[in-house]
Amino acid sequence: MASLKDLSYIFTALVVLYCIFWILRACYRLFFHPLSRYPGSPLAAISKPWYEWYWNFYHKGHLIFEIQRLHDRLGPVVRIAPNELHISDPDVYLEMTKVGSQFTKDPSFYSLILFPGTSVAESDPHKHRIRRQVLSPAFSPSRVQELSSDVKEKVDELLQRFNQFADPTKPINISAALKAFTMDVVSSIVLGNPLGCINEPDFRNRFMEDLEATCDMGWTPTTFPNLTKFSLALPDWLSERLLPIPIMDFKRRCTVLIDEYLNSRQSTTAKSCSDAPPSTPATKNTSIVLDMLTTPNPSRSHTPLNRDELTEEAIILLSAGNDTTANTLISGIYQILRNPDVHERLVDELSSAFSLDGTDITYERARRLPYLTAVIKESLRYSSPFPGRSPRRVPKSGFSLYDHVLPPGTILVTSTHILNRHPGTWGPDANSFRPSRWLSPDPSSSPASSSSSLPSNSSSSYALNTRLDAHMASFYRGTRQCLGKELALCEAYLLLATLFRRFELAIDVPADGVEDEEDVMRWVDLLFTFYTGPGFQLRARGRSV
Repeated sequence: MASLKDLSYIFTALVVLYCIFWILRACYRLFFHPLSRYPGSPLAAISKPWYEWYWNFYHKGHLIFEIQRLHDRLGPVVRIAPNELHISDPDVYLEMTKVGSQFTKDPSFYSLILFPGTSVAESDPHKHRIRRQVLSPAFSPSRVQELSSDVKEKVDELLQRFNQFADPTKPINISAALKAFTMDVVSSIVLGNPLGCINEPDFRNRFMEDLEATCDMGWTPTTFPNLTKFSLALPDWLSERLLPIPIMDFKRRCTVLIDEYLNSRQSTTAKSCSDAPPSTPATKNTSIVLDMLTTPNPSRSHTPLNRDELTEEAIILLSAGNDTTANTLISGIYQILRNPDVHERLVDELSSAFSLDGTDITYERARRLPYLTAVIKESLRYSSPFPGRSPRRVPKSGFSLYDHVLPPGTILVTSTHILNRHPGTWGPDANSFRPSRWLSPDPSSSPASSSSSLPSNSSSSYALNTRLDAHMASFYRGTRQCLGKELALCEAYLLLATLFRRFELAIDVPADGVEDEEDVMRWVDLLFTFYTGPGFQLRARGRSV
């Protein structure tokens, strides 16, 4: 039997060998790795976990800002991990996302932050194509047009609550209100019924609390990847006891609702003996999403999802469809009210197009208004609802980056926030909220021209400039473009048009008088934009004209 002294020698030798291994690996990554030619943080080049721990866990959600500082100092390509390069060049982004691109999502990233195998997290192009083809009809432009009247009902329901606050002494918590609105809309489509957040006294219920707590965990899964993998491998009942995290509560609540819907559908089908396919027009209390995911589709190689897969897909769709749209609206409303010229021009256009009560506002009519469209596009650009990293794997053929060929398997990363603020695309005022950048008074007008040349009122005297559309990264591009893009636009058009047509709005200035944007709208990147500042409240009063 080995003596205690022998064991101590063995332990010491193992520690020394481990240290030598780390030193040699660090030297290789710093000086001999294929990406060693690119500038960046030495810590990032040596160890991705420690670098992410420092910026995304210790400095909660601040890695995106550190990457921006690196780009400002070092150029369009910076190394942010041993095998990862972050790109700020919009032209490289366009090349990576063009039609026929062979770039794929990085599975080591998406499998940790999302449920593996879902429509957003799936990295295999073939499997993703099958899932997307099944889900696409539920979010297609024609389907959203059919659902737009239901979205308008939710807008009216929310603004009816605003009438309760149409009193100078009762400011509105606009952040909570808008998140309640977007959650009720997307849950109606995904689960067949709204979660009823709009009618909650403070616009919040347990679903919203669980989802917010989940988002607040931020980058914990990527900071502690082994713990995350261990948690995902456990049965739900065991994971809930050993690692009680909010997403499990949210999953359990969603499972109950999904079971209720499927049982109700089965009961209704048995009574009516109806053979109608799930592709029939959606009606209230019907979830085309659940119907399609649970119906075999041999022509698309789709087999019905099991209970866990169905719940995980629903959670992804609910999460992606809630905070992203709500945060765009929150930022947009704040910027509109902070810019009197924008506010006045928007109200003038809406007053010319719609009646005071807003009953004639429809998605089809609202999207024809050029200035409202410009405001929505600028809100999407400025807010970047999904601000952080979107890592993609270099295909087997490699990729030429500034005359250097990157080897297959290299990870190239872009970030919506950085692309949407690039001065080469958006001009020197890229950090300013200026809807007029999306408008041209005549065909020869430059997209970066000053708004002073634009008329202040008449919508017919200027038109949308679509040349910037390809550079907007908010919905991504190509085969991985946001599935809910059309629904998000529908919500934005109907909410903003009705809100600003029916109400006179003003930002509620706090007692201490602090209303600096950097303080009020302070945010961090926790996969979604997560506001950490005090936020802002609205004072609303019904319009008389």
